[in-house]
Amino acid sequence: MAHVVAQTPEWRDVDAATFRSEIVPRDRPAVMRGLVGHWPAVREGHVSPAALCNYIAGFDTGQPVQTAIGPPAIQGRLFYRPDMRGFNFERRVETFQASAARILAHIDDPEPPAFYAGAVSAADCFPGFAGENRLALLDESVVPRIWAGNAVTAPTHYDMSDNIACVVAGRRCFTFFPPDQLANLYVGPLDFTPAGQPTSMVELAAPDLQRYPRFAQALAAAETAELGPGDAVFIPNLWWHHVEALEPFNILVNYWWFDRQRSGGSAFAALVHGIAAISEMPESRRQAWRQIFDHYVFQTGGDPAAHLAPEHRGMLGRMTPQLAAQLKAWLLKALQR
Repeated sequence: MAHVVAQTPEWRDVDAATFRSEIVPRDRPAVMRGLVGHWPAVREGHVSPAALCNYIAGFDTGQPVQTAIGPPAIQGRLFYRPDMRGFNFERRVETFQASAARILAHIDDPEPPAFYAGAVSAADCFPGFAGENRLALLDESVVPRIWAGNAVTAPTHYDMSDNIACVVAGRRCFTFFPPDQLANLYVGPLDFTPAGQPTSMVELAAPDLQRYPRFAQALAAAETAELGPGDAVFIPNLWWHHVEALEPFNILVNYWWFDRQRSGGSAFAALVHGIAAISEMPESRRQAWRQIFDHYVFQTGGDPAAHLAPEHRGMLGRMTPQLAAQLKAWLLKALQR
């Protein structure tokens, strides 16, 4: 990471008021040092990896989870196979305790296989964990998810929701790219991804700038942060992030949520429909539709319905649950034609 010099800004002693008034409005990543250092899980992690696994086991209901397992040759980078016809790891359904046991069994191996059990719902699999390890910044309805692995890397991707990631054990290096770097990240397939979200094809540790020359511009706009146990980071939705676990045993707890102002549905689904409906049109028609989207969706000229009385705005009106349901029904019919 010699290319990246910018450091993600840091806060200390963050409370809910500071988070809402200072951090969220910036719409940029923010490191919150020591935010969850008081958690019992963090304290157990300081004792030993086994102690933390035993602590989590005390909440475990035995529900199956999915573990990604890759050979030592991938060096922890969970990605596509070279031929892009599959992934360089397999997925296995097992209990969380079985997954944790795999990690502990290889903790001293110089070249271990890659192990990663991710996005495990604490509400489903570890009831009681959230009560003892509370994140006061968010409403209690936001579900914590546990991620356990060894020194694995999640290549550059984005999330559809806002995210707070809390390091419980181990250390992680986060590298962030703003949403406006999309064209410089050389993103892979939208519908065939290693972990659900579109992923950059560039290997951050050794970028091939002959094949991906614009990635140099992305690096110039990047910022990075290294987090240890008790630290947390806020990642706004659509910010690209590369996450590298740096130690043989790592536990992270994250929280995804979305402060939806309008309940109209999935923006990604709208993108997919736009690709199907518009991308093959002649350039002049694409540009015309771009102007229409700018006017109605991105509202570059202000409220497109400001000249209409509220009762005559139709789908441009305030997005109530009733209107959202009507639009979804209309879309279902349109997609079936």
